[in-house]
Amino acid sequence: MLTSDRAGVDLTTERGDIKLVKGRANLAQAVLNRLFTRRGELAGLGHPDYGSRLYQLIGEPNTRRSQAVAELYIREALAGEPRIREIVAIIFEPPSLRADKRNVMELTLAILPVDEDEPLTIGAQIPL
Repeated sequence: MLTSDRAGVDLTTERGDIKLVKGRANLAQAVLNRLFTRRGELAGLGHPDYGSRLYQLIGEPNTRRSQAVAELYIREALAGEPRIREIVAIIFEPPSLRADKRNVMELTLAILPVDEDEPLTIGAQIPL
């Protein structure tokens, strides 16, 4: 499973240039980039529908209701990714009462890439 909390995202270099990822790792990266980019943020570059509305959950409590809204936003955003055939599952961790986790929604996303039979599993933490 590939995971990202998006905190401290670093560029990796190889031989003095930015290292590129391919295949399933590239799709996982594209999914996370789409989810963590505000919808409309790239309108000036010709991509008005790229991104998600997850940023609208900032300040909301981590409840089953906000998780249901997050699932809707995730499905809406990933509908625009042509390399995804199906969203197999979106599984949220139960809301935590711990102070260090109250403002974070943890989830596991399973997607089926086009032309593949094995789901790709991605873990993510959405800041609230």
